[in-house]
Amino acid sequence: MAGIGFELRKLLRKDTLSGLLQAYAFAGIIGSGPWILSIVGILAIGLLSHAVVVPSFLVTQFQTSVTYLITISLVLTGGLQLAFTRFVSDRLFEHSDDSVVPNLNGILLMVLSGAAVFSMSSLFAVFSDLGVIYRLLLMAGFMLLCAIWIITIFLSGMRRYQAIVALFALGYSITVALALLLRPLGLEGLMAGFVIGHCVLLAGMWLLVVRDFRPQRFIAFDFLKPGALYPSLIIIGLCYNLGLWADKLIFW
Repeated sequence: MAGIGFELRKLLRKDTLSGLLQAYAFAGIIGSGPWILSIVGILAIGLLSHAVVVPSFLVTQFQTSVTYLITISLVLTGGLQLAFTRFVSDRLFEHSDDSVVPNLNGILLMVLSGAAVFSMSSLFAVFSDLGVIYRLLLMAGFMLLCAIWIITIFLSGMRRYQAIVALFALGYSITVALALLLRPLGLEGLMAGFVIGHCVLLAGMWLLVVRDFRPQRFIAFDFLKPGALYPSLIIIGLCYNLGLWADKLIFW
């Protein structure tokens, strides 16, 4: 977030109306762009699928499923997002750039494994009235979202704001296009489009990181060493996402 502040100060130094408007536009796009693109994408899928997907309540079921996936994935990964970003910042301060990607791969493996276990033990039970294929797609979508939140906050720390928005735009364009193409298959078709689009989004983000840092080894778990992660940041990240979704959970 400090990096965003530096960019805004550059724009505000112009001391003109255009500079002020550019600063507000930059802050809005960078701060909310990924969220807005995801919401618009899911709404577009719903609006354009009601006349094709039969029965139509399946579209609402799809949107509800995605909302649950986003909520749970953000809450469960919230504790790691800030703590890992601080870990990476410390390594960069020490000029240990070669340790960034291996530890990113390590935390992604840990998050994906945890998400898989959670999906098998919880999501399969909650959505037990739905087909196996749809539940497997839910599991894949949940795992992808958990990994995407980690790498998104990582790229934010690297001040790659434009790249984040561009990749989200690409990923959700593919999500919407494929969901609409596969919507005759019903609930499974809509979720398949969601999963494939997010595969592209995650792959694009990961390749961007690898291109920037060029790792010497593939995986490491240095972030699990005592003192590497700050417990206060883990608590803050968890409470932030719980607070963000608390009112929605109460309404539901």
